[in-house]
Amino acid sequence: MKKILLSLLIICAAFGCFAQPPQFQMPENTATFKDINYAGDDKEAHRLDIYLPDSPQNKFKTIVLIYGSAWFSNNFKVIAYQSLGKALVDAGFAVVSINHQSSSEAKFPAQIHDVKAAIRFIRANADKYRLDTSFIGITGFSSGGHLSSFMGVTNGLKQATSGTTTIEIEGSTGGNLEYSSRVDAVVDWFGPVDMSRMEKCQTVKDDKSPEAALLGFAPADREDLVKLLSPINYVNSLCPKFLVIHGESDDVVPNCQSKYFAEKLKQAGVLEEFVSVPGGGHGPNTFNEQTLKKMTDFFKKESAPKTRIIENGGSGEFKAVMTEESSLAAHTIFRPQDLNNFSAQKPLPVLVWGNGACSNSPFEHKNFLNEIASHGYLVIATGYIPMTDDWYKGKMSSPKQQIEALDWAFRVNEDKNSPYYQKLDLKHICLSGMSCGGLQSLFNCADKRISALMICNSGLFNDQNAVSAVPGMPMPKKDKLNDIHTPIIYILGGKPDIAYENGMDDFHRIKHVPAIAINLPVGHGGTYLQPNGGEFSVAALAWLDWQLKNNVQASKMFLGKKPGILNRKDWTIEKNAKVK
Repeated sequence: MKKILLSLLIICAAFGCFAQPPQFQMPENTATFKDINYAGDDKEAHRLDIYLPDSPQNKFKTIVLIYGSAWFSNNFKVIAYQSLGKALVDAGFAVVSINHQSSSEAKFPAQIHDVKAAIRFIRANADKYRLDTSFIGITGFSSGGHLSSFMGVTNGLKQATSGTTTIEIEGSTGGNLEYSSRVDAVVDWFGPVDMSRMEKCQTVKDDKSPEAALLGFAPADREDLVKLLSPINYVNSLCPKFLVIHGESDDVVPNCQSKYFAEKLKQAGVLEEFVSVPGGGHGPNTFNEQTLKKMTDFFKKESAPKTRIIENGGSGEFKAVMTEESSLAAHTIFRPQDLNNFSAQKPLPVLVWGNGACSNSPFEHKNFLNEIASHGYLVIATGYIPMTDDWYKGKMSSPKQQIEALDWAFRVNEDKNSPYYQKLDLKHICLSGMSCGGLQSLFNCADKRISALMICNSGLFNDQNAVSAVPGMPMPKKDKLNDIHTPIIYILGGKPDIAYENGMDDFHRIKHVPAIAINLPVGHGGTYLQPNGGEFSVAALAWLDWQLKNNVQASKMFLGKKPGILNRKDWTIEKNAKVK
């Protein structure tokens, strides 16, 4: 096998991986699933192979693999596997090695559309092919490194513009547009990433270069397209982590390409490591046991769920942990650290949470949510886990992520291989959120699986003040309140809270279900960032203990002639006639 690999690499180096050399015989295809078309046509360029580890495991985290050919080949997926794929399969990953259209078949950005189509296809057919798409990494060498890097720097990007030229990034090849083409980690093996400096690290190549064939123009004639073709120009702080590997003696793609790229990635905070291989060429000596291990170790690290202990686990009986779950992308879980304390006889009630500003990370609410979890709750928060205390600066979340959280809770509770199996109390679920997250919860309030609502620093806009809403927020009309079918509480920051009028107006309109409004005059920010979530966590826990655990003592915080909440400094309370 090593001799076959070495021969393939020497062939690629000799021919620049531009085309099949004379009398070249393609290696045997040993894939688990072979020649699957990902675009719904009959093109060889739209085929992929799937290689699975020899393991009884049900699903495997997935790496997409792209060959190098200077974009001249449409059928080198087997060579890519021989070069890089086996090491990944041996490390426990599923490998999806894909073809793409050559530059003679279609011009840029068709190759980008192909790769994104393949990734969407993988997600759409994950169960069929035993793929765990909670993590999809991508890697490739030479032009495959370019395409892999392009995927990493354009997560979620639909279009890009340079000057007067706009290109489609996502495309519609193969359909499956309801699925994401996002990748979670990238290993770039000596890919060309800055086409403006391919010639002696200074300027563009000539009209006979591979990039000229890909663009359909001499690079010097189309500065706009050169910029759009270059992954280095898309790097930002929201990109996934990159590992960049390049030989110092590469005479096809100069080593400076990866040096420039690594510097840009480092500035954005998304570079894992730049490995510059002494004596390494365009494949030979750059592919070696050490660099292959660098790749597999990197993907293992990036695919492992992240965890963080907040405030020593909270003040409750059950010390909590904040973590990711590989089976639920773009969500953060807060739960007791030791799930052995829970069972079908003593299950965990569930809180599904949406964040303020529709943030796609619960960074602002982690103290509050962690405290709730420490009292024996499973909290499923929208968005990516905050591993630092920095403010999240990414794209907004969407209401459907709360539905994804509900679906996941029901799924894992029935999965015998899940640590949550038969440990969740799915008859007691509270849907909740702060500010825009509260609007998301009201947007989803008709879901019959929920048994309580908790709306914090939020309320529906009316026709008069809707213009003051932040763009991108869900904006149900006030008649959406008629869909509420559970008890509901509004926890507001008093008159200083910008959501006070909206929230109190909601409360006064709700007559058909038990409704409570409590106020603490602290403004819109609440007390979420205070130790253990401050006073808001006290009120929230009382509501959750009453509604989800049937705790009579907790109900006294809100019931009676003098509810317990009034014994706490500065709180006020109002109740409708349905509250008994």
